[in-house]
Amino acid sequence: MKKQRAPSLARLRAARGVVAQLVLEDLEFAPVFERLEREVAAAQRAQSSDPLERARAALNQETQA
Repeated sequence: MKKQRAPSLARLRAARGVVAQLVLEDLEFAPVFERLEREVAAAQRAQSSDPLERARAALNQETQA
C-alpha cells in the first residue's frame, strides 16, 4: 500500500481560504476550518529550519492523526 504524502502548505492555505468562505455562509463548516488552521500551523512549523521544531511538529501531527 502506498503511503499518502502530506498536503503542501500552499494547498492547505488554499483549502483554508475556501472553507473560510463557507464558514461565513454556514457555521457548520467551522470545525473543518479549525482543523485546517491546525494543519497550516503544523506545516509551517515543519518547514522551520530548527530540527527541534520539526521534531515537535512531527510528534504533534502523529498525535492528531
